[in-house]
Amino acid sequence: MHLNLPTRVAVNIFLILTLAISLTGLMNHYKYRKFLSDLLRDRHALVLQDIAHGVESSLSLGLAVDALPGINQALQSATTRHSGVLSIEMFDERGTVLYSSDESLRGDLVAKEWAAAWNAAPEPVWARVEHDAHVVGVRVHDSIGRAVGSLALRYSRTDFDSAVRTMALRITGICAAVLLGFAAAGTVLAVLFTRKLRRRLQSMKAALEQEPEELTGVPDQSSADFARTAAAARRAVAAATEEIRRIEADPHTAQVAPGSDR
Repeated sequence: MHLNLPTRVAVNIFLILTLAISLTGLMNHYKYRKFLSDLLRDRHALVLQDIAHGVESSLSLGLAVDALPGINQALQSATTRHSGVLSIEMFDERGTVLYSSDESLRGDLVAKEWAAAWNAAPEPVWARVEHDAHVVGVRVHDSIGRAVGSLALRYSRTDFDSAVRTMALRITGICAAVLLGFAAAGTVLAVLFTRKLRRRLQSMKAALEQEPEELTGVPDQSSADFARTAAAARRAVAAATEEIRRIEADPHTAQVAPGSDR
């Protein structure tokens, strides 16, 4: 399909803008996803740290870690107050659930990945991503600073993914609007900036279609000079072609191959 010069320029501008804006949109989507993940992790970590302070206060009184009063109620209350929270558990160094917002989970073992995460994390706060939930945890220390377990909070991944998708749609809409705006502006600019070049090309084409002696309507001297030069070149090529044909047709001018008998 043949495209004229303004269209080719506009298409190239559109492709470049599409690539640039798409990359910008992807970067912003990634940044938003990371920002939201960090924000939710920090917010839920604060919830756990508030509970951990109460647990550590009880431990400082000499109570056993598996015999603390009111912990289940505190976990249930925190789960109810904060939307999106699925459950909150406290487990010991062996991974056994000591307290939970869901009473049926008490005595169960947490996933090995949870125990590995809170043991390996250099910071008091650890986090994991599972197929159905995000998990954030906070270590619990006794009165001498020894880690005796960890609190773990699970919050909905569905809500997180929904928020990310909503922002992705917004970013896509903004990128599309910007792209269309720039494409329209690029098309106008392409027409404006190539107008002079198109006129020059049309002038040269018109000049080429006329003989030098018949040049009329040529807008500038450079186009006329170009037409005369091109016409002279055409005449020289035609004369050379005619001479070659004449030599080939004349048997008296044929060359005798070297070494052949006459």
